[in-house]
Amino acid sequence: MPTVVAQNGLPLTYARFSAVFAPSASLPLPAYTGSMFRGAFGMALKQAVCVTRTYDCPSCLLKERCLFPYIFETPPPPDARVMRKYTAAPHPFVFEPPGGAITAPAGQPLAIGITLFGKAIAALPHFIFALEQLGRRGLGGRRVRCALKTVSGSLDGEQWTLYSDDDRVPRSADGFQQAFVLPLRPASQSLEESRSQDMTVHFLTPMRVRYDSRLANDLPFHVLFRNLLRRIGHLSYFHCGGDPSAMAFREWIELALRVKTVDHDLRWFDWQRYSNRQQTTMRMGGLIGRVKFKGHVEPFHPFLKVGEIVHAGKGTSFGLGRFKVTTDR
Repeated sequence: MPTVVAQNGLPLTYARFSAVFAPSASLPLPAYTGSMFRGAFGMALKQAVCVTRTYDCPSCLLKERCLFPYIFETPPPPDARVMRKYTAAPHPFVFEPPGGAITAPAGQPLAIGITLFGKAIAALPHFIFALEQLGRRGLGGRRVRCALKTVSGSLDGEQWTLYSDDDRVPRSADGFQQAFVLPLRPASQSLEESRSQDMTVHFLTPMRVRYDSRLANDLPFHVLFRNLLRRIGHLSYFHCGGDPSAMAFREWIELALRVKTVDHDLRWFDWQRYSNRQQTTMRMGGLIGRVKFKGHVEPFHPFLKVGEIVHAGKGTSFGLGRFKVTTDR
């Protein structure tokens, strides 16, 4: 996808889907199910797309052309102008897994949300095939087989079936692509025309935000917004053809520093996952709850709307960092 020269704004394209499984037996779910689904999906996708059957990405001659590294590892390309010192750019997908710490009954629908960004939208058939395969291999410690029943696309509040176990040829995802164009800098009249408002951010899954080289244990608005602005910029650059270099980061952060916290109810949700790649258990806790802010928040609404879709913080492909915003007018 060619780079789009940012003149009027920063583009971000996305499409949202829902996959519904039916467990063949009762399926105990862990406290946080994102790790279970993402790990099983990664293994299934690698096996589905690897043409060499070595499953050894670092030494593969085809790694620059293969879908798996792009989707699941996402190394910055050699000519990248940002994140050149990082091993991975933001992945072009987000899972929104079902609730955990329960047992999913046999035969009852078990749904997972999937959001794809930019170039990854065209890869929906590969996602569907990998979801089929992970269901056949089974989920959880008991390897409960879960038949993929349907995959639906979301548009204008409606769900449209793109795949079913009765019709396994997926329909095109093109019609479900949606786009935002985000402002590059605050409008000069932002403060004059907007009034102070109360706004509450509800953190629905653990939020892991690093600030000052550590995981934040509270979330001032400017800390949340810094992270969100960086994430949106990188998603746009690596997957949607955008150029965030024209974004007035300093102006936005100065404006964000004026939004104050007036109340909060945050708590730490601790969970851990086992990494097959690193052969170790990793702690993945984060903040859940709510924070109430007050100030001139209207200029930030477009970014927060996008943030509800892309999530924020670390571990977004697991479904972490999901939030919703409510504003008192």
